[in-house]
Amino acid sequence: MSGIPRSPAPGDRPAQPPSLATLQQLRTQLGTALSPDQALALFAVEGPVCTLLVSDRDTSAPVLHHLPLGLQLLTQRSFQQRMPTPAQLETGIMEVEDAVMPLARLLPAHTLLATRDPLLRHLALQAVGGHAPDLVPAITREAIEALFERLVAQSSRHYSHQDPDRPQDPRAAAALLVLREILHHWQCTHLWLLPDSVDAAP
Repeated sequence: MSGIPRSPAPGDRPAQPPSLATLQQLRTQLGTALSPDQALALFAVEGPVCTLLVSDRDTSAPVLHHLPLGLQLLTQRSFQQRMPTPAQLETGIMEVEDAVMPLARLLPAHTLLATRDPLLRHLALQAVGGHAPDLVPAITREAIEALFERLVAQSSRHYSHQDPDRPQDPRAAAALLVLREILHHWQCTHLWLLPDSVDAAP
């Protein structure tokens, strides 16, 4: 497994949200998985705070939501900049729940959740063994939950050696925790992995 891409630390400028034209191309890449009137939500953890960009339909202007949560803050406050213990994971869960639950009521019904975030893409592919054959893979909530359970098992046993099939650093562990919680609280069954570029394959 290759190294996890770096996500910007606080103070780094967050990535610019995609334009309406880019969103239309991304919707096209999703094909029949996304109907013309179905909402598309792009989630990202890069930048000082996590963001959610929601596009209701092909021609509507997207709405960008900033969550009161960032990976750097989560790793500092809940994990103490180390791989988390079981107690620290529980603390992190409560912190993430407080940040993500209010957005659940703002998402239209049957919203398709997707990401172009390099760290989230890496973790999602890690959950399915590092490879997904589809052009735009859809990773199930159950696969993410299973990866999180492996992280919990690792934290409970206090391994000194990091298993390559689990998050390797506190930032990746925090991102996995956030991803697990949004899939649950936003009632999303899958995370769709879109390429960084609209012209690129995953």
